[in-house]
Amino acid sequence: MTDPNWRRLRDGRLDWSLFRSRHAMVRFLRDDFDGRGYLEAEAPLLVPCPTLDSNIRSLSVEVSSIDGRRRPFYLHTSPEYAMKKLLAAGAERLYFLGKVFRDGETTALHNPEFTLLEWYRAGASIADLLDETEDFILRLAKETTGATSVPYGGRMVDLSPPWPRVRMADLFRASTGADLDPGCGAAGLRRIASGLGVFHNPDDDWETLFTRIYLERMEPGLGFDKPVFLTDYPSGLAMNARLRKEDPRWAERCELFIAGLELANGYTEITDPGEQRLRFDSDLRKKRLETGSEPPVDLELLDAMEAGLPPCAGMALGVDRLVMLLLNRPDISDVLISPFPR
Repeated sequence: MTDPNWRRLRDGRLDWSLFRSRHAMVRFLRDDFDGRGYLEAEAPLLVPCPTLDSNIRSLSVEVSSIDGRRRPFYLHTSPEYAMKKLLAAGAERLYFLGKVFRDGETTALHNPEFTLLEWYRAGASIADLLDETEDFILRLAKETTGATSVPYGGRMVDLSPPWPRVRMADLFRASTGADLDPGCGAAGLRRIASGLGVFHNPDDDWETLFTRIYLERMEPGLGFDKPVFLTDYPSGLAMNARLRKEDPRWAERCELFIAGLELANGYTEITDPGEQRLRFDSDLRKKRLETGSEPPVDLELLDAMEAGLPPCAGMALGVDRLVMLLLNRPDISDVLISPFPR
């Protein structure tokens, strides 16, 4: 078992300068968003509904009421729903900078409790937030390192703008030599996986097959020489992203990669409550297959959307990984004052 950080700090195996630098970065982020007219929102950490994302597991707790009855709650995995309710109430620019929680995540890049920066803009699309993300990360790097190139993992990463925007279909073609058609069904992807020698099971669905190909042939090496925004995800991976009007096979979703680190994930958000309800139904079907149970759904979010959620975009960025990048640390436990024991 790795020694706790208080002992590593006491023994000189970890330097306090890391945490002074982290503190300065977090302060920069908060001051920067405040200065650009964003309101910091304190989203609740305890929520009545778990995430429906099949790739994320919520941590559950029980809360006792005054009469002794115990009710299940969950530590939030994202402030997304709380922030969207505030947008429906009239907020225009919101950000959250604080802790979120996800079960089963303890690796060199994951900690069950981690710091997330998540922000939303009414009247914006995801393209607007890509420009914003590129701008403040570059300015933070200059503030932290004094340069526009940073070392990470033995290589230099050039942060100077512009950062490439690469469509998922184009990356798929460049990585596999095949065309990606989100409507091809599992059989089509199974043929591609077989041709590439990517391991898969005969009963894997489309999403599982795509994920196997993506992780083995597409994601490795992303953003090592220069940051890259991966855009236009297949509709089956849309999460809460709006589908493109001109071609609904693709969603207005993006992710940011720098030096192989997945740093941010964002969408032009769904605003139609009917579409959101359909997404909830689809996610619930997946959860039933995975767990045999049906978790509660945040009906209050649907109420807020019925009241009127304005056109908006949102982005979530892992602060701990950003600190890792700028301080050239390969393990998330090096930049957390009290990491979860492994």
